[in-house]
Amino acid sequence: MLDFSAISEALDIFDGVRNEIVGVVGESIFNQAAKKYLSDDYILINDIVLKSGSGTTQIDQVIVSKFGLFVIEIKNYKGWIWGDANSQYWIQTLSKGSKNKFQNPIRQNYKHIKALEYLLKCQPNYLKSLVVFSSFCQFKTSLPSNVVQGEVAYINYIKEHKESLISDDEVKEITQKVLGARLDASEHRKHIQKVKNQYQNADENTAPECPKCGKNMVLRKSKSGPNVGRSFWGCSSYPQCRGIVNIKTAEEKAAEDIKKMHKLFKRIL
Repeated sequence: MLDFSAISEALDIFDGVRNEIVGVVGESIFNQAAKKYLSDDYILINDIVLKSGSGTTQIDQVIVSKFGLFVIEIKNYKGWIWGDANSQYWIQTLSKGSKNKFQNPIRQNYKHIKALEYLLKCQPNYLKSLVVFSSFCQFKTSLPSNVVQGEVAYINYIKEHKESLISDDEVKEITQKVLGARLDASEHRKHIQKVKNQYQNADENTAPECPKCGKNMVLRKSKSGPNVGRSFWGCSSYPQCRGIVNIKTAEEKAAEDIKKMHKLFKRIL
């Protein structure tokens, strides 16, 4: 008799390892591009885990230079991508027609910017947000100005910034501060799992952390639109932060469980 719980756990572990490998490969491509095409005036720092609010945040790359601090989020996605600067989520469509929703990477990188701003106590214009997608995907919507695709566009975006903002001494000081504040990656993984569990099991009894800024959330009710009267968690810093976590009904949770089981059976049989 098959132990479906064990099989499910094994598949989750496999998916996690596979996604981590794909992510590492994608980041490595841009790491090599930075080392090859940027001069010694640019200092590359990879995989930075910092404290943010009551948790942590992970930044793929920070490039420190006299032209600013480039805070870089790398997405190694394939398929078709739909998204714009203001949407809460972007959509990925794969070759077999399956669709995946993922957090707007511009918003995701905003949290990284705020964490560095708090750490460094620097002027906001020092920090340059950049989101980079690999060449494996195709965009079906126009790209915001700080979202680029491929190594060439990545390097060009950085080199386009030619105004000196930071002195040589400040560059050294900032680099030392960032390196000194890095946390062990295992602490970040623990926090990610905790937050993931909170969002998956969100109900009206336990307030999760805001997915955008890490602050506490408060229970609210929708006053308009298709979800009028429905409860959801909203950030306590609203309107400065507009992070939300939807509360799923028992029927929605059951439907998701059934869908997961169907996928599991298809992969096993």
